[in-house]
Amino acid sequence: MVIDESGPMRPLPLPTDDSAPYWEAMNRHELLLQRCLDCDRVVYLPAPMCDECQSFNLEHFVSSGRGHVYSWTVVHNMGHPAFVPPYAVLLVEVEEGPRILAQLAAPNGDEWERLEVGMPVRIAWDESEPEQTFAIFEIDSDASDAA
Repeated sequence: MVIDESGPMRPLPLPTDDSAPYWEAMNRHELLLQRCLDCDRVVYLPAPMCDECQSFNLEHFVSSGRGHVYSWTVVHNMGHPAFVPPYAVLLVEVEEGPRILAQLAAPNGDEWERLEVGMPVRIAWDESEPEQTFAIFEIDSDASDAA
């Protein structure tokens, strides 16, 4: 991922009562998910109730941050001046089940050329904005080597 730090800041979240714990956890380098205590479904994005059984009985827990590439796209056109293309946006299926959209960490600028469906990834952190840390994913070469 390439962020033009001299240009406009990236859009920042406007936390709600339901999403504030999620964004606070990001600043601690934790990916916070919710689990329904009635049906055991893992809920992502932060919500006031379970999207499976409509229970309000949810608890927060920290994700392992590991998963695999379910799909991805490479952005070639600038949608916001803070994000300079090309960069990859991943759909990652984390170990706990949900699929999460996030950018691919690309310190060399070309990591997206190696992407494959099923490739292991792990969470990393984009701290380019002082007010808010964001989850990104990087290729998990340790998991790839072990496979």
